[in-house]
Amino acid sequence: MKAEGVLFLALSETMSLELPLGVSSSGTKFEDYVFQRLYVALRQTGGPGVFPPRYTLREATHSGVAHQFDIVLREESLTTIECKFRRGTGIDDLFAFLGKLVDYRERPRGIFLTTAQSICNEVFCYAIAHHISVVSPSLAPVDYMMQRVKRDTDLFRRLQTLQLHFHDQSVPKQALIQWQNEYRRFKTEGYF
Repeated sequence: MKAEGVLFLALSETMSLELPLGVSSSGTKFEDYVFQRLYVALRQTGGPGVFPPRYTLREATHSGVAHQFDIVLREESLTTIECKFRRGTGIDDLFAFLGKLVDYRERPRGIFLTTAQSICNEVFCYAIAHHISVVSPSLAPVDYMMQRVKRDTDLFRRLQTLQLHFHDQSVPKQALIQWQNEYRRFKTEGYF
């Protein structure tokens, strides 16, 4: 299973942890829980290496500054994960994450994980435009849906097309609308 799918499942499980929002130790516990779930899932499948939580990535940057990420995976390239344990997430959180990513001479892949139940469309559009995966309780990742949908269905083909839209920076709003529509259909057809 891809990292986004494991993260999406971990999000639903964190609700049972009963961590209080607004307490900094809850954010750390959330990061540790997500790290553990990711580590176990990826180890079972022979997946990529996972660095310790809150890892400072010491790869070449334009500024000469090494940046800390909540979770870092080594796949074919590096993947960094920003975890936000909050009631709400704003575009400023994404700006800060992107700022760290673009400082690297070889930009790592970025995944933005948030517990926020409601995220404005602008956050999703900005993430799509900058090739950052968003994992939230409000919208299942496309890879997660594709793993559960029968391959010979119209929905599967539509999800494949949607993945292509994510690589076209000129249409983030259109990609978001299609993503929201396919997620509604995913739920309506009983996959979730």
